[in-house]
Amino acid sequence: MLNHIPEPPARNRARALFDLIAIGLVVTILTIIHYTNYHYEMNFHILLQFAYYLPVIYAAMRFGPAGGILSGLVITLLILPFMTHFHALDPSAIYTQWVEIALINIIGWLTGFLTGQERRAKRKYQIALTVQKELVEKLKKEGQERERLLGEIRQTERITALGHMSAGLAHEIRNPLGIMKVSIQMLAQEKNDDEVVSEYCRVLLEECERLNRLVSEFLSFARPKEPIRERITLGTLLDEGVSLIQPALRQNHIELERTQNLIDEHEVEVDPDQIKQVILNILLNAIHAQGEGGVILLEWVQQDGFVGFAVSDEGPGIPAEAMPYIYDPFFTTKEKGTGLGLSVVHRILDQHGGKISAANRSEGGVRVEILLPFI
Repeated sequence: MLNHIPEPPARNRARALFDLIAIGLVVTILTIIHYTNYHYEMNFHILLQFAYYLPVIYAAMRFGPAGGILSGLVITLLILPFMTHFHALDPSAIYTQWVEIALINIIGWLTGFLTGQERRAKRKYQIALTVQKELVEKLKKEGQERERLLGEIRQTERITALGHMSAGLAHEIRNPLGIMKVSIQMLAQEKNDDEVVSEYCRVLLEECERLNRLVSEFLSFARPKEPIRERITLGTLLDEGVSLIQPALRQNHIELERTQNLIDEHEVEVDPDQIKQVILNILLNAIHAQGEGGVILLEWVQQDGFVGFAVSDEGPGIPAEAMPYIYDPFFTTKEKGTGLGLSVVHRILDQHGGKISAANRSEGGVRVEILLPFI
């Protein structure tokens, strides 16, 4: 069934007035025919009287029981003088006329009553349909929220399990790695005249540094510090984070476009160092995804009880099949990535009661939203 779309009040009033005029004209024309052709046979007037059913039924359908009753009474008052002064009527014809008038009034009331019942049923149906749609939407949202919570639980379980393993591995790797680094530095100093050895030592030192960073990320992931919270404006955190990322932006010839907003002054209760780490990770991911040139957009986001920021890049985006796993530890789409950046971000935000979401943009690139509870 098609949904009933209510008409504007002015249009509805105009239509009601038009219908009233039309009903009145039909009744008037029928009555004039009655009175101007009184010399015709009685059968003509009886047949003509049947035509009164049309305006009565229409009035009842259009205006409900009140329309049917009022139109029936008006027709009765108009026909009554004709019945009392038309001397050609025999008793049976008079009886028939009275029956017809009674039927006109009964049918007017009955049609109006049934029309009113139909309208009430239609209104109940519309209300039930609206309630049903709202219920379906509510169930849909609850289902989506349940899926999100289940995903977060699975994510937390994976992070916890891998975190314990990473902590042990990191400690076992860091000690010999430090010895290797010192040995290579000493060898490079002794053989500084040998270009081949110096080049090998340089490569080995770079790889040692890379392994050391990886181990540090492992430890940060496996043993997250308890947040030391303090009140600070989100604008201050972003100012500090953006200032730290400026060298990387200049090196890659990328422009950071930042929108200013009153949200700048919103206070959040967070660990500033950890949230700056979140800001740096998200911005660095955007820089690596974008490559050379272009614009990275940093804008404000606000939802019920949350305030934060969104970073949008112009890179190739995230493959759809990889999107469900981007917060998993050690999952990465970058050649030299560790796969821990977003995992660490996710864990920090969990500790702060915040949220992170990522989605591919229709115009290309990725938009990442970070939300924190505001005071």
